[in-house]
Amino acid sequence: MNLKTLSYTFDMKKIILIILTLFLSGCGAKAPGITPPFVIYPYEFYERFNLRTILSSYTGDLKYFCASYPKDFFRPDELYMPNMDKIIIQNETKRLSFELFTEDKVIVTDETLDGSYNAKYLFKIYYNEEHDDFRTDRFFIQKRENCQEYRLKPKPKTQKEEEK
Repeated sequence: MNLKTLSYTFDMKKIILIILTLFLSGCGAKAPGITPPFVIYPYEFYERFNLRTILSSYTGDLKYFCASYPKDFFRPDELYMPNMDKIIIQNETKRLSFELFTEDKVIVTDETLDGSYNAKYLFKIYYNEEHDDFRTDRFFIQKRENCQEYRLKPKPKTQKEEEK
C-alpha cells in the first residue's frame, strides 16, 4: 500500500466518523422540559395543567369524569393570585395551589377544607405540544370511553341578586 492510498483511507474514515457522530447526536432522545425563554404564568396552571399526570384528591374524579384541568373543576371567580409565582384555586370543599419553584418545576398543594386530605409535591413539568398543556412525566390517568361530563356548580347568588 502506498502513502497516497493510506492517506486517502485515513481521510475517508475521519469523514465517516464525523458524519456518524453528527447523525447520532441528532438522534438522541429529547428530555421533556420547558425550554427558555418559555415563561409560565400562574393563570396557565388553571387553564392548562393536566391533573391526569399527578396523584391528587382528584384521582377518583379523573377516573370517572372526562375533565382534566383545574378549569374543569373550579370557576374563574374561585381564583386568587397572591403574586406572579403562585395561584390558589378554592371552592367550598377543596383548595389547589400552584407555585412556580423554577422555570420547569412547580409546587402543587392539594387539600380538602375538612382536613381529610393534604398533600404538597414538587413536580418537574413540561409543555406537551400535542395537547397544548403542561404536565408531569410521572404517569397518566386515562379517560374512560364512557366518562361523564363534570358540571361546575353555579356561582351562588348575592343578596342583591336574590332581591331582584
